Amino acid sequence: MNTRIDFLLKKGGIKLKLIGFASALIVLTVTVLSFFIIQLTKASIEKKAFDVAATSLEQISDFSTQALLERSKENEINLKEMIKNIHDSNIEGLMDVSIYLHQKSARGSDYEYMAGFKKGSQSALNDQKILAILAQPTHQKIIIDETPQFFRFIHPIIYRFQGKPIVLGVAILKYNKDSINKVVQEVINISVLIAIMIIILTIIVVYFAGTFFTRPILRIADAATEVANGQLDVELSIHTNDEIEELAHRFNRMVRGLRERDKMQKFVSDSTMDMIQEDSEKHRILGGEYRSLTFLFSDIRGFTAMSTKKKPDEVVEIINFYLDLQSQIIKSFGGDIDKYIGDEIMASFSGEEGINRAIECAIAIQIAIAEANALRKEQDNTVRSVGIGINYGEVIVGNIGSHDRMDFTSIGSEVNLAARLCSSAESGQILIEEQTCLMSTLECDFKPAHEISIKGLYKPVSVVGITIDGAKQ
Repeated sequence: MNTRIDFLLKKGGIKLKLIGFASALIVLTVTVLSFFIIQLTKASIEKKAFDVAATSLEQISDFSTQALLERSKENEINLKEMIKNIHDSNIEGLMDVSIYLHQKSARGSDYEYMAGFKKGSQSALNDQKILAILAQPTHQKIIIDETPQFFRFIHPIIYRFQGKPIVLGVAILKYNKDSINKVVQEVINISVLIAIMIIILTIIVVYFAGTFFTRPILRIADAATEVANGQLDVELSIHTNDEIEELAHRFNRMVRGLRERDKMQKFVSDSTMDMIQEDSEKHRILGGEYRSLTFLFSDIRGFTAMSTKKKPDEVVEIINFYLDLQSQIIKSFGGDIDKYIGDEIMASFSGEEGINRAIECAIAIQIAIAEANALRKEQDNTVRSVGIGINYGEVIVGNIGSHDRMDFTSIGSEVNLAARLCSSAESGQILIEEQTCLMSTLECDFKPAHEISIKGLYKPVSVVGITIDGAKQ
């Protein structure tokens, strides 16, 4: 059940919530107001009914006094005629008016029916409740007796003789409660009808108003979806002069920041970005840690001499072509491009398969360059080849530089050795430090190990070479 409610809330969005809130508020308001209005209406109608009944009963009692006192046929006829006129007036809610004559008997007092709405002869008054009320000291005040169906107004008919009250009889008026409840029910029905009309009107108004307010929010949501899909050229133009407009401005600032970050990623290595994302504090602290990595250096051969003979735009086109070609291959093998050093690439490979991936990557680079050069020759474009050096070992990885400018990179003798191997490699050749090659599980066309002298090292280094046919220019 909760899941369905959540689904409806998400599907309906703000408009459904506004409609639900407004409807609930209206229902609550109408219910509270109706409760008090109904109570006031009921009390007002009852008071008015009591006042009318009391006034009518007093007039009936006054008119009946003479008839009960003289007990003549003419007075009795007049009394019945009066009761008949009251009956024929069809007063809403008036059920009965009865006049009873008080007579002395051996038992004490009896009240014999004399006139009323009922047809034919009536027996004596036998309502014990009324008789008990009449047995109390006589007074002029009207007594109200309530039953589940009606109110009874009881008025003793009194004649005062020499200052003493004499009970001549009693007048009883019955008033139906349904006439009061009917009015109250009409008030309830009207209140419900008004509430329904207001709710319908509110739903219509809130729907269109909600559409007006949610349209810019939906635009922001759509823009956020585009950004999530990698479209960073989104720019919102929302003018609502409220918090939504401020939200749009902040969204635009966020997108601009993402565009800057996206551009910045092209200037830093993946490992640098990972470090920044993993720990926002750590990337601001100079320092490092030991890691075992495989390093690949690749350098474009003959580039310096060529650059002196070419125009700057030609030089940039050539170097970008070969660096981009190699970069794509390095990334496809899970390598991390640490930096570009002029026409040279420094990349690292981590993990247990790092050595294998580095060697496979180097071979793929030499093959790709050989194929690309064949096509470039056909198009009469300048061709270049690369030399690659690979070495594995423990290095220091961390933030190198100053507090206001630093680089997340790797340093150590193993890095330097990979760079020296790259410098010593011939065009189209891959040089791998022998121990690194022995740790590989690849089956390649390795040339037998041989020692070479490396600048900066006091003793020769044993290396294994791989040469790709057609890669050497």
